[in-house]
Amino acid sequence: MSAPPPKPPKPPSFVPKDGDSTTENVATAKVADILALNPEDESLRKYKESLLGSAAHGDLGDTSDPRKLIIEEFRIVFAPEENLPDIVHTLSSPAGITKLATDGVTMKEGVKFKFKITFRVQHVILAGIKFVNTMTRMMISESEELMLGSYPPSSTPHVFEFPKWDYSEAPKGMMFRGKYKVNNSFIDSGKNKHLDFEYECNIVK
Repeated sequence: MSAPPPKPPKPPSFVPKDGDSTTENVATAKVADILALNPEDESLRKYKESLLGSAAHGDLGDTSDPRKLIIEEFRIVFAPEENLPDIVHTLSSPAGITKLATDGVTMKEGVKFKFKITFRVQHVILAGIKFVNTMTRMMISESEELMLGSYPPSSTPHVFEFPKWDYSEAPKGMMFRGKYKVNNSFIDSGKNKHLDFEYECNIVK
């Protein structure tokens, strides 16, 4: 009885898997390391370039800035029928984060809205970026985690909307009016927290 044929080699994994403690940072992959894999393989080279986009040609974002994830804009978009202007904050600087904490967000009860986040990734590929939104009122907290995905570095920003096709609805009713403490954070699959900020959300009649 002849031996079974050898199994074909597995293709290289470009994004570290969750729980892989052998990497320096389980949520990042260096572009140079990926480009160095099997450079003589033309089909693999084309695949890597399609995966990495502009990073394959040297665009790693602002290399003078040590941050790996930059949240350029945090926007709350209201449904057209609400006839309300967007609430917009720039979070790429400490001043912008402070302004959001100072101003807070005021929202009419029951309005339909969605989050729109504009961000950039720099230096490395970031895997499993999540937006964690926690609202607390009178010792009761509710959290939701939104998966943004995995992204290569680039000077070009990405835009994420949630919900993508519909709108969420703000709390409504006398019991739900008032001030909520909101904590938002951006975390990758290696549990690295890239940004964490708080503000007050006031639901009014």
